[in-house]
Amino acid sequence: MKSFDLSQCVSVDLEVGKNGKIHKFAAVRQNANFSLIFNGGNLSAGLKRLDRYATHAHYLIGHNILNFDLEILKSQDPNLRLLKMPVIDTLLLNPLAFPRNPYHHLVKHYQDGEIYRGQINNPELDAKIVFEVLGNQLRAFRKADAQLLTAWHWLCSADDADCGFNSFFAAIRKHERPSKDEAVHAIAKCLENKACVSGIAEVLQYATRIRWPLAYTLAWVSVAGENSSIPPWVWHQFPEVKQTVRRIRDVPCHDDSCGWCRENHDVQKQLKHWFGFDDFRKEPSMPDGTSMQKAIIQAVTAGQNVLGILPTGSGKSLCYQIPALMRNFNTGAITVVVSPL
Repeated sequence: MKSFDLSQCVSVDLEVGKNGKIHKFAAVRQNANFSLIFNGGNLSAGLKRLDRYATHAHYLIGHNILNFDLEILKSQDPNLRLLKMPVIDTLLLNPLAFPRNPYHHLVKHYQDGEIYRGQINNPELDAKIVFEVLGNQLRAFRKADAQLLTAWHWLCSADDADCGFNSFFAAIRKHERPSKDEAVHAIAKCLENKACVSGIAEVLQYATRIRWPLAYTLAWVSVAGENSSIPPWVWHQFPEVKQTVRRIRDVPCHDDSCGWCRENHDVQKQLKHWFGFDDFRKEPSMPDGTSMQKAIIQAVTAGQNVLGILPTGSGKSLCYQIPALMRNFNTGAITVVVSPL
């Protein structure tokens, strides 16, 4: 099992212009006597210096390094040796390590997931901040549930034994990468009593195709109902997250053996849970005698478009409040209420 600690890492950050050209870059080693800084000039020579600086490191780290910095470096010099190093991207790890509000104080949540910069255009400072972020993530993961860690280890490292995420989670768990059977069992345990049994079974069948989306789904489900939401950049980059969350928590299976659906998709029980009432108003009622409140709420939670016209004092507010509360708890979705009052 490969070891991992921060002293084995080199952090790289690029400053790139709109034309895709590197203007500045910096590389930082935790215990090195100096940082490597490039402030312009001969880029080819600067990249060779970067390669030499990274020679004795085992892992390449950065914030959004997989989708940004590495792609830029490959376009400038595809023969760089550091491009073959195992990579750990702190941007991808952050929603797993910090699913609760206020998230991580050094990482933007509601924008694009970038790190907060003390100084603009200072790649050395940004590279140093990555070490602080990764160190905080390590400490957070060491406190995480063992089943979650097992699931994340398998989901985030794919089948590549040299993947930086593999070594990262192996060091935290003190175990090699789990088998698929071990991971599927861990995923099921993480979702047990927190999602629809039919939805869980369906998602497990294609878990290998939605690794990172499923990892983020597990992180959110672990704190669902608390002050938390999935970062917007995750929704954008991994649209399967929304589909997965909705499939396992927002689609009732109507199976009497599913405790999740019996509790969380029963509008009568949700009325009691959120407002303490045993029953809906009997009037106004539908032609069959069903409470109009209940009929409206059932239609809304079933995904139908509804126009409800009720007299003053008949409990119209519950008609949108209960579906809004249910949808927020089940999926983290926000409901916008427009009122003329």
